[in-house]
Amino acid sequence: IKEKGAHWEAGETSMSALPDRERKLRLGHVKPRLTGQEPVLTASETGTGGTAAVYTSHDWTYPTNYVTPVRNQGSCGSCWAFAAAGALESYTLIKNSLAGQDLNLSEQVLVSCSGAGNCGGGYIGSASNYIRDKGLPAEACFPYTATNNTCGSACYAYQGDTYRIQSWAYVTTTSVNVEAIKNALVTYGPLVTTMDVYGDFFSYRGGIYSYASGSYQGGHAILLVGYDDAAQCFKAKNSWGTGWGEAGFFRIAYSAVGNPVYFGEFTIAYNGAAPLPPPPPPEPQPTACTFTVSPASKTFTDRGGKVSVSVTAGAGCAWTATEDADWVTPTSGTAGTGSGTVGYSVSGNATTLMRTTAIRIVPAGASSPAGSVSIVQKGKKR
Repeated sequence: IKEKGAHWEAGETSMSALPDRERKLRLGHVKPRLTGQEPVLTASETGTGGTAAVYTSHDWTYPTNYVTPVRNQGSCGSCWAFAAAGALESYTLIKNSLAGQDLNLSEQVLVSCSGAGNCGGGYIGSASNYIRDKGLPAEACFPYTATNNTCGSACYAYQGDTYRIQSWAYVTTTSVNVEAIKNALVTYGPLVTTMDVYGDFFSYRGGIYSYASGSYQGGHAILLVGYDDAAQCFKAKNSWGTGWGEAGFFRIAYSAVGNPVYFGEFTIAYNGAAPLPPPPPPEPQPTACTFTVSPASKTFTDRGGKVSVSVTAGAGCAWTATEDADWVTPTSGTAGTGSGTVGYSVSGNATTLMRTTAIRIVPAGASSPAGSVSIVQKGKKR
Protein backbone atom coordinates (compact mmCIF):
# COMPACT_ATOMS: atom_id res chain seq x y z
CA ILE A 1 0.00 0.00 0.00
CA LYS A 2 2.80 2.43 0.87
CA GLU A 3 4.70 1.60 -2.30
CA LYS A 4 1.64 2.42 -4.41
CA GLY A 5 1.00 5.68 -2.53
CA ALA A 6 -2.47 4.45 -1.53
CA HIS A 7 -4.44 5.74 1.44
CA TRP A 8 -6.14 2.81 3.12
CA GLU A 9 -5.58 0.30 5.91
CA ALA A 10 -5.30 -3.45 5.46
CA GLY A 11 -5.68 -6.05 8.19
CA GLU A 12 -7.58 -9.14 9.22
CA THR A 13 -11.28 -8.91 8.39
CA SER A 14 -14.22 -11.29 8.30
CA MET A 15 -13.30 -11.89 4.64
CA SER A 16 -9.53 -12.28 4.87
CA ALA A 17 -9.99 -14.93 7.55
CA LEU A 18 -11.88 -17.18 5.10
CA PRO A 19 -10.31 -19.83 2.84
CA ASP A 20 -9.67 -18.71 -0.73
CA ARG A 21 -12.61 -20.68 -2.15
CA GLU A 22 -15.00 -19.15 0.39
CA ARG A 23 -13.83 -15.61 -0.40
CA LYS A 24 -14.53 -16.08 -4.11
CA LEU A 25 -18.07 -17.23 -3.28
CA ARG A 26 -18.71 -13.71 -1.96
CA LEU A 27 -18.48 -12.30 -5.49
CA GLY A 28 -20.79 -13.15 -8.41
CA HIS A 29 -21.26 -10.29 -10.88
CA VAL A 30 -21.32 -11.54 -14.48
CA LYS A 31 -20.56 -8.88 -17.07
CA PRO A 32 -23.32 -8.62 -19.69
CA ARG A 33 -22.88 -8.93 -23.42
CA LEU A 34 -24.43 -5.68 -24.56
CA THR A 35 -26.63 -5.74 -27.65
CA GLY A 36 -27.14 -2.00 -28.06
CA GLN A 37 -30.82 -2.34 -27.14
CA GLU A 38 -30.31 -1.73 -23.41
CA PRO A 39 -31.78 1.47 -21.86
CA VAL A 40 -29.06 4.11 -21.38
CA LEU A 41 -29.46 7.53 -19.76
CA THR A 42 -28.50 10.51 -21.93
CA ALA A 43 -26.25 13.29 -20.64
CA SER A 44 -29.28 15.49 -19.96
CA GLU A 45 -31.01 12.69 -18.05
CA THR A 46 -28.06 12.20 -15.69
CA GLY A 47 -28.05 15.93 -14.99
CA THR A 48 -24.54 16.38 -16.35
CA GLY A 49 -23.40 19.97 -15.87
CA GLY A 50 -26.16 20.63 -13.35
CA THR A 51 -27.23 18.63 -10.33
CA ALA A 52 -23.84 17.63 -8.92
CA ALA A 53 -21.77 20.34 -10.55
CA VAL A 54 -22.31 22.74 -7.62
CA TYR A 55 -21.97 20.13 -4.86
CA THR A 56 -18.59 18.94 -3.68
CA SER A 57 -20.09 15.94 -1.88
CA HIS A 58 -23.33 14.00 -1.50
CA ASP A 59 -24.14 11.04 0.72
CA TRP A 60 -27.49 9.24 0.87
CA THR A 61 -26.57 7.96 4.37
CA TYR A 62 -25.85 11.39 5.90
CA PRO A 63 -27.25 13.64 7.27
CA THR A 64 -30.55 12.01 6.21
CA ASN A 65 -30.32 8.24 5.73
CA TYR A 66 -32.08 6.57 2.80
CA VAL A 67 -29.80 3.51 2.75
CA THR A 68 -30.84 0.28 4.47
CA PRO A 69 -28.43 -1.61 6.77
CA VAL A 70 -25.53 -3.69 5.45
CA ARG A 71 -26.55 -7.29 4.67
CA ASN A 72 -24.43 -10.44 4.32
CA GLN A 73 -24.67 -12.62 1.20
CA GLY A 74 -22.75 -15.47 2.86
CA SER A 75 -21.27 -18.32 0.80
CA CYS A 76 -23.33 -17.58 -2.30
CA GLY A 77 -22.32 -15.56 -5.37
CA SER A 78 -25.40 -13.36 -5.06
CA CYS A 79 -23.83 -9.89 -4.83
CA TRP A 80 -25.83 -8.96 -7.94
CA ALA A 81 -29.08 -9.69 -6.07
CA PHE A 82 -28.04 -7.75 -2.96
CA ALA A 83 -26.99 -4.71 -4.98
CA ALA A 84 -30.27 -4.68 -6.92
CA ALA A 85 -32.41 -5.28 -3.82
CA GLY A 86 -30.51 -2.58 -1.91
CA ALA A 87 -31.15 -0.09 -4.72
CA LEU A 88 -34.87 -0.97 -4.70
CA GLU A 89 -34.98 -0.49 -0.92
CA SER A 90 -33.41 2.98 -1.20
CA TYR A 91 -35.63 3.84 -4.20
CA THR A 92 -38.72 3.04 -2.13
CA LEU A 93 -37.55 4.96 0.94
CA ILE A 94 -36.75 8.05 -1.14
CA LYS A 95 -39.99 7.89 -3.12
CA ASN A 96 -42.06 7.69 0.07
CA SER A 97 -39.92 10.02 2.26
CA LEU A 98 -39.22 7.20 4.73
CA ALA A 99 -35.78 8.26 5.94
CA GLY A 100 -34.05 6.04 8.47
CA GLN A 101 -36.32 3.00 8.06
CA ASP A 102 -35.11 -0.55 7.44
CA LEU A 103 -37.10 -1.82 4.47
CA ASN A 104 -35.83 -5.40 4.12
CA LEU A 105 -36.75 -7.01 0.78
CA SER A 106 -36.17 -10.59 -0.32
CA GLU A 107 -32.91 -11.19 -2.17
CA GLN A 108 -33.78 -14.89 -2.20
CA VAL A 109 -36.63 -14.21 -4.63
CA LEU A 110 -34.08 -12.79 -7.08
CA VAL A 111 -31.80 -15.80 -6.59
CA SER A 112 -34.53 -18.46 -6.83
CA CYS A 113 -37.28 -16.96 -8.97
CA SER A 114 -35.97 -14.25 -11.31
CA GLY A 115 -33.88 -16.25 -13.78
CA ALA A 116 -31.27 -13.47 -13.52
CA GLY A 117 -28.75 -15.73 -11.83
CA ASN A 118 -28.07 -17.93 -8.83
CA CYS A 119 -25.33 -18.60 -6.28
CA GLY A 120 -22.94 -19.08 -9.18
CA GLY A 121 -23.39 -15.45 -10.25
CA GLY A 122 -25.90 -13.28 -12.03
CA TYR A 123 -26.71 -10.20 -14.11
CA ILE A 124 -27.71 -6.84 -12.61
CA GLY A 125 -29.59 -5.88 -15.79
CA SER A 126 -31.75 -9.00 -15.72
CA ALA A 127 -32.32 -8.54 -11.97
CA SER A 128 -33.45 -4.97 -12.65
CA ASN A 129 -35.88 -6.19 -15.31
CA TYR A 130 -37.41 -8.54 -12.76
CA ILE A 131 -37.68 -5.77 -10.15
CA ARG A 132 -39.45 -3.60 -12.74
CA ASP A 133 -41.82 -6.28 -14.05
CA LYS A 134 -42.46 -8.47 -10.99
CA GLY A 135 -40.98 -6.71 -7.96
CA LEU A 136 -39.73 -8.06 -4.64
CA PRO A 137 -41.74 -8.97 -1.52
CA ALA A 138 -40.64 -8.43 2.07
CA GLU A 139 -37.79 -10.57 3.41
CA ALA A 140 -40.23 -12.55 5.59
CA CYS A 141 -41.92 -13.91 2.45
CA PHE A 142 -38.78 -15.79 1.40
CA PRO A 143 -35.93 -15.40 3.94
CA TYR A 144 -32.41 -15.53 2.55
CA THR A 145 -30.75 -18.96 2.75
CA ALA A 146 -27.48 -18.36 0.81
CA THR A 147 -28.42 -21.30 -1.45
CA ASN A 148 -30.06 -21.61 -4.84
CA ASN A 149 -33.24 -22.95 -3.20
CA THR A 150 -36.47 -23.28 -5.21
CA CYS A 151 -39.05 -20.60 -5.99
CA GLY A 152 -41.75 -22.86 -4.55
CA SER A 153 -40.38 -22.07 -1.10
CA ALA A 154 -41.55 -18.45 -1.38
CA CYS A 155 -44.76 -17.44 0.35
CA TYR A 156 -47.99 -18.13 -1.50
CA ALA A 157 -48.89 -15.63 -4.27
CA TYR A 158 -45.91 -13.42 -3.35
CA GLN A 159 -46.17 -11.48 -6.62
CA GLY A 160 -49.37 -9.86 -5.40
CA ASP A 161 -47.54 -7.83 -2.74
CA THR A 162 -44.22 -6.55 -4.07
CA TYR A 163 -42.18 -3.37 -4.35
CA ARG A 164 -41.24 -2.34 -7.88
CA ILE A 165 -39.38 0.32 -9.82
CA GLN A 166 -40.89 2.37 -12.61
CA SER A 167 -37.92 1.90 -14.94
CA TRP A 168 -34.16 1.55 -15.05
CA ALA A 169 -31.27 2.52 -17.31
CA TYR A 170 -27.50 2.30 -17.51
CA VAL A 171 -25.63 5.42 -16.42
CA THR A 172 -22.34 4.02 -17.72
CA THR A 173 -21.31 0.72 -19.28
CA THR A 174 -17.76 -0.09 -20.39
CA SER A 175 -16.75 3.59 -20.64
CA VAL A 176 -16.95 5.11 -17.16
CA ASN A 177 -17.59 8.82 -16.62
CA VAL A 178 -17.13 9.97 -13.01
CA GLU A 179 -19.19 13.14 -13.49
CA ALA A 180 -22.10 11.21 -15.04
CA ILE A 181 -22.13 8.80 -12.08
CA LYS A 182 -22.04 11.68 -9.56
CA ASN A 183 -24.89 13.48 -11.27
CA ALA A 184 -27.03 10.34 -11.55
CA LEU A 185 -26.37 9.59 -7.87
CA VAL A 186 -27.75 13.01 -6.86
CA THR A 187 -30.63 12.85 -9.35
CA TYR A 188 -31.91 9.28 -8.81
CA GLY A 189 -30.52 8.03 -5.50
CA PRO A 190 -28.19 5.08 -4.74
CA LEU A 191 -26.98 3.24 -7.84
CA VAL A 192 -26.23 -0.40 -8.62
CA THR A 193 -22.62 -0.60 -9.78
CA THR A 194 -19.81 -3.10 -10.28
CA MET A 195 -16.07 -3.58 -9.95
CA ASP A 196 -13.32 -6.15 -10.47
CA VAL A 197 -12.03 -7.51 -7.16
CA TYR A 198 -8.39 -8.34 -6.44
CA GLY A 199 -6.89 -10.14 -3.47
CA ASP A 200 -6.06 -7.06 -1.43
CA PHE A 201 -9.71 -5.90 -1.31
CA PHE A 202 -10.65 -8.72 1.07
CA SER A 203 -8.29 -7.18 3.69
CA TYR A 204 -9.68 -3.62 3.41
CA ARG A 205 -10.38 -2.13 6.86
CA GLY A 206 -10.77 1.57 6.18
CA GLY A 207 -9.62 4.59 4.19
CA ILE A 208 -9.86 5.25 0.47
CA TYR A 209 -9.25 2.02 -1.43
CA SER A 210 -7.15 1.79 -4.57
CA TYR A 211 -5.51 -1.35 -5.93
CA ALA A 212 -2.22 -2.28 -4.26
CA SER A 213 -1.60 -6.00 -4.81
CA GLY A 214 -3.08 -9.42 -5.41
CA SER A 215 -4.49 -11.40 -8.30
CA TYR A 216 -7.91 -11.05 -9.94
CA GLN A 217 -10.66 -12.79 -7.95
CA GLY A 218 -13.86 -12.03 -9.87
CA GLY A 219 -16.57 -9.50 -10.64
CA HIS A 220 -18.58 -7.90 -7.85
CA ALA A 221 -21.76 -5.79 -7.63
CA ILE A 222 -22.33 -3.22 -4.88
CA LEU A 223 -24.54 -0.22 -4.06
CA LEU A 224 -23.06 3.24 -4.69
CA VAL A 225 -24.34 5.71 -2.05
CA GLY A 226 -22.13 8.81 -2.09
CA TYR A 227 -19.11 10.77 -3.29
CA ASP A 228 -16.66 13.35 -1.94
CA ASP A 229 -14.70 15.61 -4.29
CA ALA A 230 -12.37 16.83 -1.54
CA ALA A 231 -11.26 13.25 -0.86
CA GLN A 232 -11.63 12.25 -4.54
CA CYS A 233 -13.62 9.15 -3.70
CA PHE A 234 -16.94 7.33 -3.92
CA LYS A 235 -18.71 5.63 -1.00
CA ALA A 236 -20.42 2.27 -1.44
CA LYS A 237 -22.35 -0.33 0.57
CA ASN A 238 -21.06 -3.90 0.30
CA SER A 239 -22.86 -7.17 1.08
CA TRP A 240 -20.19 -8.84 3.22
CA GLY A 241 -21.58 -7.96 6.66
CA THR A 242 -20.31 -5.32 9.08
CA GLY A 243 -17.11 -7.19 10.01
CA TRP A 244 -15.45 -6.02 6.80
CA GLY A 245 -14.44 -2.51 5.76
CA GLU A 246 -15.91 0.55 7.44
CA ALA A 247 -18.75 -1.30 9.18
CA GLY A 248 -19.67 -2.88 5.82
CA PHE A 249 -19.20 0.26 3.71
CA PHE A 250 -16.09 1.31 1.81
CA ARG A 251 -14.63 4.34 0.12
CA ILE A 252 -12.87 3.99 -3.20
CA ALA A 253 -10.77 6.46 -5.20
CA TYR A 254 -12.17 8.08 -8.34
CA SER A 255 -9.04 6.77 -10.07
CA ALA A 256 -10.28 3.19 -9.51
CA VAL A 257 -12.67 3.62 -12.46
CA GLY A 258 -9.66 2.66 -14.58
CA ASN A 259 -7.46 -0.41 -14.85
CA PRO A 260 -7.42 -2.83 -13.05
CA VAL A 261 -10.49 -2.31 -10.82
CA TYR A 262 -12.85 -0.68 -13.37
CA PHE A 263 -15.13 0.58 -10.62
CA GLY A 264 -18.38 1.99 -12.03
CA GLU A 265 -18.69 -0.25 -15.08
CA PHE A 266 -22.31 -1.14 -15.77
CA THR A 267 -23.74 1.41 -13.32
CA ILE A 268 -27.57 1.34 -13.18
CA ALA A 269 -30.03 4.00 -12.00
CA TYR A 270 -33.56 3.15 -10.87
CA ASN A 271 -35.26 6.21 -12.29
CA GLY A 272 -38.75 7.53 -11.80
CA ALA A 273 -38.46 7.64 -8.00
CA ALA A 274 -38.86 11.44 -7.81
CA PRO A 275 -36.22 11.69 -5.08
CA LEU A 276 -36.12 14.57 -2.69
CA PRO A 277 -34.37 17.62 -4.12
CA PRO A 278 -30.69 17.93 -3.23
CA PRO A 279 -29.81 20.27 -0.36
CA PRO A 280 -29.12 23.91 -1.23
CA PRO A 281 -25.55 24.68 -2.25
CA PRO A 282 -23.24 25.85 0.53
CA GLU A 283 -22.75 29.53 1.08
CA PRO A 284 -19.74 30.72 -0.95
CA GLN A 285 -16.60 31.21 1.07
CA PRO A 286 -14.25 34.13 0.50
CA THR A 287 -11.61 33.14 -2.01
CA ALA A 288 -8.93 33.71 0.63
CA CYS A 289 -10.45 31.08 2.92
CA THR A 290 -8.95 27.69 2.28
CA PHE A 291 -8.83 24.88 4.81
CA THR A 292 -6.48 21.95 5.28
CA VAL A 293 -7.35 19.23 7.79
CA SER A 294 -4.97 16.51 9.01
CA PRO A 295 -4.57 13.65 9.59
CA ALA A 296 -6.89 12.14 6.96
CA SER A 297 -7.75 9.22 9.22
CA LYS A 298 -7.00 7.71 12.62
CA THR A 299 -7.45 4.12 13.75
CA PHE A 300 -7.84 3.10 17.43
CA THR A 301 -7.78 -0.19 19.27
CA ASP A 302 -10.79 -1.18 21.36
CA ARG A 303 -9.19 0.67 24.30
CA GLY A 304 -9.77 4.06 22.67
CA GLY A 305 -7.46 7.03 23.09
CA LYS A 306 -7.01 10.64 22.04
CA VAL A 307 -6.76 12.36 18.66
CA SER A 308 -5.54 15.83 17.78
CA VAL A 309 -6.87 17.35 14.56
CA SER A 310 -4.90 20.18 12.95
CA VAL A 311 -6.80 22.83 10.99
CA THR A 312 -4.82 25.15 8.72
CA ALA A 313 -6.74 28.22 7.53
CA GLY A 314 -6.17 31.84 6.62
CA ALA A 315 -6.54 34.61 9.19
CA GLY A 316 -10.19 35.56 9.62
CA CYS A 317 -11.48 32.21 8.30
CA ALA A 318 -13.86 30.87 10.95
CA TRP A 319 -14.81 27.21 11.37
CA THR A 320 -16.36 24.71 13.75
CA ALA A 321 -15.68 21.01 14.38
CA THR A 322 -18.55 18.52 14.51
CA GLU A 323 -19.00 14.79 14.99
CA ASP A 324 -22.06 12.57 15.51
CA ALA A 325 -20.90 9.59 17.57
CA ASP A 326 -21.46 9.42 21.32
CA TRP A 327 -18.19 7.48 21.73
CA VAL A 328 -16.10 10.42 20.45
CA THR A 329 -16.02 13.39 22.87
CA PRO A 330 -14.52 16.86 22.24
CA THR A 331 -11.88 17.93 24.73
CA SER A 332 -10.66 21.23 23.26
CA GLY A 333 -10.89 23.72 20.41
CA THR A 334 -14.19 22.82 18.74
CA ALA A 335 -14.33 26.22 17.01
CA GLY A 336 -11.79 28.74 15.84
CA THR A 337 -10.70 31.41 13.42
CA GLY A 338 -7.59 30.81 11.35
CA SER A 339 -5.38 27.84 12.12
CA GLY A 340 -6.03 25.78 15.22
CA THR A 341 -6.15 22.38 16.87
CA VAL A 342 -9.12 20.28 17.94
CA GLY A 343 -8.84 17.62 20.62
CA TYR A 344 -11.07 14.56 20.96
CA SER A 345 -11.11 11.47 23.14
CA VAL A 346 -12.31 8.07 21.92
CA SER A 347 -13.94 5.85 24.54
CA GLY A 348 -13.42 2.12 24.79
CA ASN A 349 -15.31 -0.25 22.50
CA ALA A 350 -16.97 -2.98 24.54
CA THR A 351 -18.22 -4.84 21.46
CA THR A 352 -16.42 -7.03 18.93
CA LEU A 353 -17.60 -4.87 16.02
CA MET A 354 -15.52 -2.24 14.26
CA ARG A 355 -17.14 1.20 14.31
CA THR A 356 -16.50 4.36 12.32
CA THR A 357 -17.35 8.04 12.39
CA ALA A 358 -15.80 11.28 11.18
CA ILE A 359 -14.73 14.60 12.66
CA ARG A 360 -15.80 17.31 10.20
CA ILE A 361 -14.44 20.86 9.92
CA VAL A 362 -17.24 23.13 8.67
CA PRO A 363 -16.48 26.74 7.55
CA ALA A 364 -18.65 29.44 9.12
CA GLY A 365 -21.85 29.94 7.12
CA ALA A 366 -21.38 26.77 5.10
CA SER A 367 -23.46 23.57 5.21
CA SER A 368 -20.78 21.22 3.86
CA PRO A 369 -17.47 20.37 5.57
CA ALA A 370 -14.19 21.68 4.17
CA GLY A 371 -12.44 18.52 5.32
CA SER A 372 -12.82 15.60 7.67
CA VAL A 373 -10.87 13.02 9.66
CA SER A 374 -12.09 9.42 9.44
CA ILE A 375 -12.16 7.73 12.86
CA VAL A 376 -12.05 3.93 12.87
CA GLN A 377 -12.11 1.91 16.08
CA LYS A 378 -11.53 -1.82 16.19
CA GLY A 379 -13.68 -4.12 18.27
CA LYS A 380 -12.48 -6.42 21.03
CA LYS A 381 -10.86 -9.61 19.90
CA ARG A 382 -13.03 -12.64 20.31
